[in-house]
Amino acid sequence: MKRKVYYYDTDCGGVVYYGNYLKFFEEGRTDFMEKTGCAIPDLEKANCFIMVHHQEVWYKHPAKYGQELDIETYAVEITPFRIVFEAFVKYQDTLLVQGITDVVCVNKEGKLSSWPQDVIKAIPISERKIKIRRF
Repeated sequence: MKRKVYYYDTDCGGVVYYGNYLKFFEEGRTDFMEKTGCAIPDLEKANCFIMVHHQEVWYKHPAKYGQELDIETYAVEITPFRIVFEAFVKYQDTLLVQGITDVVCVNKEGKLSSWPQDVIKAIPISERKIKIRRF
């Protein structure tokens, strides 16, 4: 998906504030889910609310005010209780930021719940691109 960097996304140096990349990841996941036929309002009607369980981000280069970014989002793992997404924020084919987001489904009471079967069947799984190195 395309996303323009607005002034409110940036800090006083004109670069995207680091925390805003999490919003970009969220926008990418929402777009991904809608394109697979799993819109958030439909999930909520089925008593499935998405909650971030774990997130990791790698910052390589800053995005700047006025740039039009490409946000690529892929599902790389799905189980009855979690979906793992990878996201890549690029500008003109240069990778700026990448991240992994692990989400779970909870019910209205906030209790862990399994993903609806139609969601599990609808989401295409891609090969992992991010190789995690632990120090």
